[in-house]
Amino acid sequence: MKNKKVIKGRWYNINKKIKKRIVAKYHKIKDWKMDPKGYFLIGVDKKKKIIQVGYCKFTRLGNSPINDMVAVIKGKTAIEIANTLIREKFISTLQHAADMGIELHKAELSLKYGFKYIQDKDLYIDK
Repeated sequence: MKNKKVIKGRWYNINKKIKKRIVAKYHKIKDWKMDPKGYFLIGVDKKKKIIQVGYCKFTRLGNSPINDMVAVIKGKTAIEIANTLIREKFISTLQHAADMGIELHKAELSLKYGFKYIQDKDLYIDK
């Protein structure tokens, strides 16, 4: 007889003691917050098979903001780039770290499977 209150995990048995059930939601205008440390421009180089990330900082002087790309990070996988961005302290919010993980994984998939990558857009097959 199976116990419905225990999940057989790969390494551990997990007791189900659910106290909350939450429906996920996200509003891309209301929920989004700019990371005060800056932002990133992500691109893929299909010939070299690498992901390139430009780290940009912004300063506001009067009405016209100034944006400067101050670092370039290159790598082959989302995980190595995301961890480098965190280690270099280029990311200061969990939301930004999660967003970068998603975007970098899309870039990695585009290299692996020939999808066209455009930052912040859905992937589609490049014909």
